[in-house]
Amino acid sequence: MRRRALTTLLTVAALLAGLLPVAAALYFSWAYTLRVESQHLDALAQQALARAEQVFDDAQSELGGLQSFPQPACSPAHIERLRQIAYCTPFVREIAYVENGQIACSSMGSDAHRVLPAADWSDGKGRQIWFRVTHTLDDVRPSVAIGRGSHIALIHASHFQARAVGDTQLAVLSTTDWLPLAHLDQPLLPSMIDTAVTGRERIQGDRLYAVAQSAQLPIVAVGAQSRAQLMAAWTEPLVMMTLLGVLVSTLLMWAVRRFARQYFSPASALLSAIRRGELRVAYHPQIRLSDGRCVGAELLVRWPDQNEPVMSTDDLVHLAEHSGFEHEITARVLRTAISEIGDLLQRRPELTVSLNLASHDLERGDLTELLADALDGNGIRRSQIELELTERNLIQAGSAGEVLARLREAGHKVLLDDFGTGYSSLSYLHDLPVDALKIDRAFVGTIGADTPHAPLVPHIAEIARTRGLHMVAEGVETEQQADYLREQGVEIAQGYLYARPMDAGEFRHFLATRG
Repeated sequence: MRRRALTTLLTVAALLAGLLPVAAALYFSWAYTLRVESQHLDALAQQALARAEQVFDDAQSELGGLQSFPQPACSPAHIERLRQIAYCTPFVREIAYVENGQIACSSMGSDAHRVLPAADWSDGKGRQIWFRVTHTLDDVRPSVAIGRGSHIALIHASHFQARAVGDTQLAVLSTTDWLPLAHLDQPLLPSMIDTAVTGRERIQGDRLYAVAQSAQLPIVAVGAQSRAQLMAAWTEPLVMMTLLGVLVSTLLMWAVRRFARQYFSPASALLSAIRRGELRVAYHPQIRLSDGRCVGAELLVRWPDQNEPVMSTDDLVHLAEHSGFEHEITARVLRTAISEIGDLLQRRPELTVSLNLASHDLERGDLTELLADALDGNGIRRSQIELELTERNLIQAGSAGEVLARLREAGHKVLLDDFGTGYSSLSYLHDLPVDALKIDRAFVGTIGADTPHAPLVPHIAEIARTRGLHMVAEGVETEQQADYLREQGVEIAQGYLYARPMDAGEFRHFLATRG
């Protein structure tokens, strides 16, 4: 279940690694474009607002000079001054003097006392604005009137018309009625008014809008940019960010794949199994041929993966050798066996278990300390823990004689496993201190068969007797093999004839019936 869940998680991670960077590239390139274009549109709206405010400020400044004019109102000199201001100020259509809500005279001469409507805006300090005042000579296109004190300036609304910049439309609106000061294309007007009322940038329909609010006057400038222009501006960052997203996606997918390969590699899975305590110990009973009693067991390591069949000991040992985890497995097997059947070993001093050693166990040099830490103080004798090693392990470990000598001095028996399968087994018998030989199952299987290897068992038995070594036979499956081995002087046998490898509970039961 754990591996299946992790596989699902890594699959999802791989999909996300492939999709998220590209999706993020699309999102961030669009967000970047929207921010840049919004800032540009903001700047254009601010410029349109600044021009409108400048017109108001210039008109207010000119009107301010009339407050202290020394001549009587509507006198020839006063009217002449009004004409001078109107003539010298390009955007002013008319300057007028107002008395009792009526235009008494203007730069166009004596007036027929035109009545002014109530001002659309007043700041309470003498400044007033009329956004739509009819001019004497033009009753179709209204003017914007700006008042200060007793004078007003009529300005043609076209002076508040912001020029389009490319595909960007600009307009200046009054906040009193939310209508444009100058003429504007009707299709855009409702959305621009709605944007001005809400006062925030946003995409509405196929346009991007921005609003610039005047801090002193009741006017706002609104900018509208088409989506086509926005999409065109998106092209460059989209290409750059998408390329970056594809690169990041490739790197992330490579990282996820590499992690998955490493995590699901046999070596990584084995290390995780060791750390999580998933390795199990199987006990293969060893039978004394003279009386058929169980006198011990070989400790075999098993890896019961949750999704796969139990890995065989040979495959597990081969994997451990190539991954460098043999020593960790040896320590785990020893401690597990002591925890599971340590009480049996304490009560029955004649009972032994044989522990398979690897070349790394001999190379590390701390094997003696490992055994001492596991056995000291728990009542288990050193002689009850027998150590098995193969010719291949000896070749890989180099000079192992000193290590084995120390182990034998500590009380452990050393067995040479798979004897006869290598090319130099006899030389090891001269150089290494061993106590017993284990006859390989390949030779035991030839007993009673007409094969070239059939005569080897008697020769191995003769070598053991000559050297004073005990003998243990593996792979015993028939009574004929057992009888023949007994005749050759083999003391201990293990194989399917007696029992298959079993867990600790089953071994306890087997020992109770055959012990």
